[in-house]
Amino acid sequence: MTGTKANILLVDDHSLILQGIRHVISQMSEIDKVYTASSGAEALSLINRQPFNLYVLDVELPDTNGFDLIEKIQQKYPDARILINTMHEEIWILKKLTKSPIHGAILKSADIHELTLAIQTILKGGNYLCKRFKSILNRLQAEEQLKEQLTLREMEVLQAIAKGYNTREIADLLHVSGNTIESHRKSLMSKLEAKNAVDLVLKAIHLGIIPLDCK
Repeated sequence: MTGTKANILLVDDHSLILQGIRHVISQMSEIDKVYTASSGAEALSLINRQPFNLYVLDVELPDTNGFDLIEKIQQKYPDARILINTMHEEIWILKKLTKSPIHGAILKSADIHELTLAIQTILKGGNYLCKRFKSILNRLQAEEQLKEQLTLREMEVLQAIAKGYNTREIADLLHVSGNTIESHRKSLMSKLEAKNAVDLVLKAIHLGIIPLDCK
């Protein structure tokens, strides 16, 4: 977007956050008007009246969620530019955001400079992710790559270790020698950079390689 000032719709159910962000955005030279909504219904009412140059949305609202709102905005305005502003850092939410048709995401833990930079970047046609969002995604990607490095047999051994089986029991279970299991165990310890069996299991659970309730 160039030449004209932007109209922005800001959606958040926390009044202090809503007004605080509105105040900051209103001071930006790129902005004409900032409209606010504290619920999905209120947001849709405004959206049905007119399009906006940018939609700044929270993913948690009292009567809907940001993902449903994104879908409805996209249905009405396929070229809509959307920035998510959320406090949630849960892995499943961040993964879902990366698959959503949005142009940026800011965690509320980010400083206000990142918010204004995100708005400026998106209004110019770019995309923006705040530093912490990028950091979490980079960690997730590294974890996914680590998972891919484990062989099927190593996964079987890892799951057996998590269940409390010793080397001989795992060997009997998988019909291989104890030396083979020890080899797999050493490989797992190296790949996950674990100090011992307990550390190995804890890291595997933390990385999502095996479930927390593995029994």
